[in-house]
Amino acid sequence: MGKVWRDPQVWLTVGCGLFLVANLAGAPVWTAYVSVALGSYFALASAWESLAKREIDVNLLMVLAAAGAVLVGQPLEAAALLFLFSLSSTLESLTMARTKSAIEALIRLRPDSALRIENDQDVRVPLQELRVGDLIRVSPFEPVPVDSVVERGEGSIDQSAMTGESIPVSKKPGDPLLGGTRNLDRGLIARVSVEVGDNTLDRIVALVDEAQTNKASGERISQWFGERYTIFVLAVFAISVVTRVVLGSTWMGALAQSLTLLVALSPCALVISTPASTLSALAFAARKGVLVRGGEFIERAGWIDTVAMDKTGTLTTGKPKLAEICLCVPVEVSIPGTCIDKGQCWHDGATSMSNEAESILIASAALEQYSNHPIGLAVLQAAREHNLSVPEAENLQVEPGRGLVGNVGGVRVVVGQADYLESLGIQIPSGFLDHVAELERSGMPMAIVSMGDKIAGLGFNDAIRDEAKTAIADMKAAGVKNVVMLTGDTVSTATRVAESLGLTDFRSGLLPGDKATAVQDLVTGGGKVMMVGDGVNDAPALSASHVGVAMGGVGSDIAMQSADVILMHDKLARVPMLIGLGKRTNRVIKTNLIFAASVIVVLTVLSLFAKLPLPLAVVGHEGSTVLVILNGLRLLAEPRSH
Repeated sequence: MGKVWRDPQVWLTVGCGLFLVANLAGAPVWTAYVSVALGSYFALASAWESLAKREIDVNLLMVLAAAGAVLVGQPLEAAALLFLFSLSSTLESLTMARTKSAIEALIRLRPDSALRIENDQDVRVPLQELRVGDLIRVSPFEPVPVDSVVERGEGSIDQSAMTGESIPVSKKPGDPLLGGTRNLDRGLIARVSVEVGDNTLDRIVALVDEAQTNKASGERISQWFGERYTIFVLAVFAISVVTRVVLGSTWMGALAQSLTLLVALSPCALVISTPASTLSALAFAARKGVLVRGGEFIERAGWIDTVAMDKTGTLTTGKPKLAEICLCVPVEVSIPGTCIDKGQCWHDGATSMSNEAESILIASAALEQYSNHPIGLAVLQAAREHNLSVPEAENLQVEPGRGLVGNVGGVRVVVGQADYLESLGIQIPSGFLDHVAELERSGMPMAIVSMGDKIAGLGFNDAIRDEAKTAIADMKAAGVKNVVMLTGDTVSTATRVAESLGLTDFRSGLLPGDKATAVQDLVTGGGKVMMVGDGVNDAPALSASHVGVAMGGVGSDIAMQSADVILMHDKLARVPMLIGLGKRTNRVIKTNLIFAASVIVVLTVLSLFAKLPLPLAVVGHEGSTVLVILNGLRLLAEPRSH
């Protein structure tokens, strides 16, 4: 509230209102003139600025109407007009300030200086002096000054201001740090990776600023209409004055009645209908971690009927998950083409795991427990999920890109590709290899495990996001008719994922360029298409859609350039939220426009045929403007659940 009262427009409006009330209460007439002076300050300044640009807007209409009212001896009516006009303008400014506060909050995340390490000494330097390659120290509880990469140390980073995630993220050497995030515990040494000014934070600030300057399509139409309509109103006003004089009215009488018509016809509420709504919607979206490039894309989101979604990293996590343990127990080396007993295979979703499968998983996890490879991490995660105790492996040897070998509990264990196992003299039954090959053809990457006389295949898939199915259901509830999955995977893999999500429409085997073609086909077919992807290899498809949404694109240059909407964190629930917000925004804009136009028609008819008094015209006109703005502000609030 403190910032509100520091705004001169606010206290000038309050002053205008106080002197108006004083005059209504019986104070001398000069209080009405003071009210006029206070209320006209910003309207005069805006009108003069527009005239300097050879433009005419509603500010000029209000100044002329107030001046005319004073001229015909009605200063109280002039004061009332300017107070209500100032009130609506102040509400409009405060609405814009809500969106600008997002930029101010982001800018406050940026420190003015940084600790640069020079000759093993910490030297505090202005942020602008940092260069790519400089070593910096990020002390505990201090903000990260610029995008960088951890060189030494480990710690937790609060990224909530950038991504909206409330849980701190662990960082270790090699991990990226985003400028503007905050170190929560131990000190880190990092190397600057971008020039100051090209920070992720700077790009976000630029994007938010662009969102506020990019007008929605309805707003551009309103502005175009408002400029021309204002000229029309001035022409009607002049014709009205002349006509009334010709018909026998005095100049003052003609001016007084024409002023009522001028106020009745003024398009203030019409012009503000769209921006009051889209600015509120932009502010609401930003609060939810959704950066929208402009009001136009809020409007477009409201008429989306088709959503195309990339599979990997969007509908799925993009990380492998152990999905199958296929056993061959034991191996009969004298009959290399067969397995004597295939044992009990396990697949993800099964309620229990056989002892044989558990022993294979434990042995594999023992070899993989110090690996950073995605497959190794998936094996470890599966062991944890099944509450298995993982022992230490002995004599561990790693063959990069091929596999690992070591001893677990005195038994030799090998994990890797078939050719790696065979190079170590391990015989794999050909029938089992055929089964593994069949799984791989279905789109399931495999690793083979040898443990004593046991052979097993570990199958992996791309884990489906927990919230994916719910998000798709919410999209359809929001009015989306068709959700299409796009993927470069095989038909069998795509079918498995689509069936898991309840999708009937998918396109498989697509390259990035093919995805753009698929989106274009949906557009050509008459669909209003939103494309949701990771913002990197999906950039062509994002650009081909009506609304391109990049998930988790906060750190991606390509996402910032190609996407119309950026989800600051990987929450699919924000997609149906955006569609719902677009629909609500469009409904509010439509309601505002119909209401504003109806008020103009009613006031104009009453002015022409019922000699509407100027005070009532003022209240009707400015009251409608205030109501339109307040209706737009409703978009700042959470929607009511049904």
